[in-house]
Amino acid sequence: MKFKLLIAISILTLISLVGIQGYLIYNSYELKHKTITIDARNAIARIYTSPKIDSIAWLYRNNFLSNLEAYKNNEISKDDLLDSLQEKSKEINPGFLEIFNEGLKTYDADFDIQFKKIVTAISVSDSLGTIETLYPEKRNDTIILLGSSFDQTDALLINNSTWQKDHDVTTENGIETFDLNFKSSIFMNITNWNSLLIRELSTLLVLSTLLFLFVVGLLYYSIQNLLKQKRVAEIKTDFINNITHELKTPLSTLSLATKTLTNNYAKDNKEIFSDAIQVIERQNTRLQNLIDQVLKSSLGYQQIQLQKEPFNVTTFLDDLLNDYELTISKKITIHRTLESTGMLLNGDTFYISTAIINLLNNSIKYGGTTLKVGYFLDTKDNNHTISVADNGIGISVKYHKHIFDKFYRVSEKDTHNYKGLGLGLYYTNQIIKAHNGTINVASGTNEGTTFIVKIPVSI
Repeated sequence: MKFKLLIAISILTLISLVGIQGYLIYNSYELKHKTITIDARNAIARIYTSPKIDSIAWLYRNNFLSNLEAYKNNEISKDDLLDSLQEKSKEINPGFLEIFNEGLKTYDADFDIQFKKIVTAISVSDSLGTIETLYPEKRNDTIILLGSSFDQTDALLINNSTWQKDHDVTTENGIETFDLNFKSSIFMNITNWNSLLIRELSTLLVLSTLLFLFVVGLLYYSIQNLLKQKRVAEIKTDFINNITHELKTPLSTLSLATKTLTNNYAKDNKEIFSDAIQVIERQNTRLQNLIDQVLKSSLGYQQIQLQKEPFNVTTFLDDLLNDYELTISKKITIHRTLESTGMLLNGDTFYISTAIINLLNNSIKYGGTTLKVGYFLDTKDNNHTISVADNGIGISVKYHKHIFDKFYRVSEKDTHNYKGLGLGLYYTNQIIKAHNGTINVASGTNEGTTFIVKIPVSI
């Protein structure tokens, strides 16, 4: 539970770090967005307030005032008044755009700006306060005074301005004074937002990504190490429990035999005395064998000293199985399918026999009553292939990657239904590796187990 809690806390910490990092990147994005916007607005303000632009703006203003007099004298209609404003704007717009674009170049601006000034409302009022709306207030689909046409959805409003002027108009009734209220709005649109922001934030994004990957990698590495340490600790505990269990029996027997020897009745009985001595010798041999098993089976394949010689695998396996059958229960049967290839294997017969016997013992230990030993020459991969199959309890797929590990046992902790130190398959694997071969397992729960050994023909 502590381990799971630690992993959960680590993952939550990582998620929090990602959230904080995302928040900082978002804030940086907003800051850069505002900075670019301010720089663009300042550039536009400097260009738009220049004398050249101001003189261009007065062209459509003066034209509108002249046409306003004609409208008040009923010489043109309201639609004609507005159409003439639009036509005049189209006429002067190329000159404006040329000056505007040249102005942007002088400021060495990296942003591509679209600019437009539109009419939002026009009205006039007479001396009596009567207001006439010449152009109702609008925001879209309106008259463009200066600049280019673009969608205002993503555009930024720079400012709203009102041109107010008292204008005297000569009419049939004499000179009348009108108050002009000409409202307009200026919008801008930066077309290269994405490239600007990516360029500005590229270093931050790269560093953030690298930092994130480093933290994820570090967390993964740490969790993997914790899992490995946990597994090593479990294997160590399991091994200590197993070796303790294996040592208890001979030590208990030795203790009983020693007490027998010190008994006065046993001293006077030569048969009992002799039996006790034999028990001590057998248990002493057993203890020695356990110690030798731990020492020898702990060798890696690099430390195994092979005495290689060429031998016939078919004959070798036949003789090995003949001898092995003499040591096992009559209830256990071994079927042989040994191909007579005539191809010699250059290897150490002692170590290979140890590996095969270990596989046979493992099969019997875990419930195998019918064993099948096979041998054939794999001409495709140029390998001697030896298989040992059984009808035992099988090995769950999730344990396959661990069964060749040192001290690993599939049986549950503190359960000694199957004796051993978890070194047999490890040692077998090391022997096969020393011969430049491989060993694989095919098994499933309650499906039996098949070990397949492959040793190259030329080693």
